[in-house]
Amino acid sequence: MGRPNTLVLREMKTTPPQVSSPNLLADRVYETLRGHIAQGHWAPGTQLRIREVAALVGTSVMPVREAFRRLEQAGLILTEPYRGASVRELSIDELEYVYDVRIMLEPDAARRGALLADDAAVETMRQHWRLLEKAAADGDIAGAVAQDELLLSALFSAGNNPVLTGLIQGMWDTCRPYKNLWVRDAVGHGLSRWSYLADLVAAVETRDGDSAFRILEHVCRTSRSTVRGILDPLSA
Repeated sequence: MGRPNTLVLREMKTTPPQVSSPNLLADRVYETLRGHIAQGHWAPGTQLRIREVAALVGTSVMPVREAFRRLEQAGLILTEPYRGASVRELSIDELEYVYDVRIMLEPDAARRGALLADDAAVETMRQHWRLLEKAAADGDIAGAVAQDELLLSALFSAGNNPVLTGLIQGMWDTCRPYKNLWVRDAVGHGLSRWSYLADLVAAVETRDGDSAFRILEHVCRTSRSTVRGILDPLSA
């Protein structure tokens, strides 16, 4: 996939974290760096040098070291002897493994949520669907990914199984670079790629758990197929 990119500081403007507690500062730095990776500001393979990142976020190196440790635990970066840290590369094998787990978890969470959702949960889903439509129309990839996840989180949370919802949201961190590829492709094809969300909201409105299950299972499988097709030329 070519040589890794190096971190370019001028590409982003970051507001220095304004907190005093070392633990809160480390949390804020972690969330900032996680956001840059999740939103695609740093491409896979980008090298992350501690002092450069500390200058970027306006802190000392210590909270950045702690953030790097947590990012590696979350599967977002890799650290190697003599090479330091870099944003994790994408691979066909990981894509398959991640989506295997999503297919096991998300359709079941959708069915549970559809059966138990109240009117407030349905309205929250509608609101995120409208915001996703706007983000997609504006070509806002990060915004579209965020609204997609917020909509699904509202559904999954309605199922009243926080362990299941937490597992899925944790998987999204690992999966998000692949989801970004899908969203870039979907933005290029208009809102038709997101039509399943309208069907999903309709299923939740009628408390049709089986339809919600089938919709999410189909979406996970077709998304994996789309991303595999995008990655194949890069992995040749």
